[in-house]
This record gives sequence, C-alpha cells and structure tokens, in this order.
Amino acid sequence: MSHFAEFLGFRYLPSEGQDAVVEALPTAQHCNERGTIHGGFLAALLDTSTGLAVHTALGDGMAAPHFDLMIQYLRPAVAGTLLTCKARTTKAGRRVVASEAEIFQDGKLVARAIGSHAVV
Repeated sequence: MSHFAEFLGFRYLPSEGQDAVVEALPTAQHCNERGTIHGGFLAALLDTSTGLAVHTALGDGMAAPHFDLMIQYLRPAVAGTLLTCKARTTKAGRRVVASEAEIFQDGKLVARAIGSHAVV
C-alpha cells in the first residue's frame, strides 16, 4: 500500500482472487465543513482499493495507473464509524484493465466507483 494510503489510515485486508478489501476509520480531521466525511477521502479510498485489486490481478512487476475513475456519492459518511471498501477487477486486457468498488458504512452503500487503468 502507498505511503499516502498509510497516511490516511487505510488498512488492507487479505481477500481471495482478484478482489481487494480496504478499511478506514475516519476521524473529525477527515470531515468537511458540514461534519461529514470529505469526498476526497472517499475518492482516495476508492482509488486505493481499485488500484490494489488491479495490481492483484496483474501480478508483480506490472503497473496500471488510473486514467479514469468515475465516482457516485450516494449518502454521507460519518466520522468514528468504520468504512469498508470492496474492489474487484472486472476485465483485464493487455492494455486496459477495468475495476469497480463500493464503500460501505454500517452495512449501507456510501459511494461506488468504476475505474479504467492503463497497463504500462
């Protein structure tokens, strides 16, 4: 996991196949002026999780950074309650890999994303 993800407090959980599960426990420092978790924090969690899923699918020695990440914010997330992001690789080609992820808090869907990654 990247230093940035570690800085944000993200924790990678072992998972099976080409999936990735990343948890985060947001604090008041991650909130916007309305007291809910900032969209940038959620975006970073989705970005990290989909990136890990793609890395798992491609294996060591391969890189596939995002060239597109579409995010839908569905409900506000709050500080002090665990966020769980579940990501998967949906298609792996020679040049492009597709991924998707969802963030849950208390069993409710908070945000989801679809990612496109360029194999380099």
